[in-house]
Amino acid sequence: MPGVQSGFDDRHIGSVGEVPKEYHHRRKLVTPGEDLSLPNAYLKWYDVHHTELAVAPEVREEAREFLRAETAAGRLDLRNELGFVILHCSGEVFFLIVCVWRSTNEMWQTLHFKEEGGFEPYPREGTLKPTQCVWELGPTAHEQQAWSRYLSSRRDEDAKRAYIEDRLTALV
Repeated sequence: MPGVQSGFDDRHIGSVGEVPKEYHHRRKLVTPGEDLSLPNAYLKWYDVHHTELAVAPEVREEAREFLRAETAAGRLDLRNELGFVILHCSGEVFFLIVCVWRSTNEMWQTLHFKEEGGFEPYPREGTLKPTQCVWELGPTAHEQQAWSRYLSSRRDEDAKRAYIEDRLTALV
């Protein structure tokens, strides 16, 4: 909007938003995987990884088994929802994000990670909490648009299929 001021203090700009000079940002590949059908949810699947380092099939299967076990144990609160999963390979660490559409237009998520052992909940101390990195936001942005199209549709079985079939394959 013309005339709207950000209120940003130019004297402050030098000390905020610093990224280490040695950081080299690279794009990652988002690839859809086989859906995960759980008793109370149907989840689309995305792997996020560097082009030369795909997610190993055994890690993907471990993540899928983990989500099945969490659901069976009642630790993953799913309520007959549609949504998506992001399995992000970040070097030796994997992030497993489950997102569901709840209350018609809200995305709810849970975050897990895997280092040396199995998957476990990501620790979330403090008032600001990690949600998603720039690469994970790629499939999330796509899913936001796909869900908006669904909300604007007749929301019948054909529309649900259209949402489920709407996938992202891209460099992000």
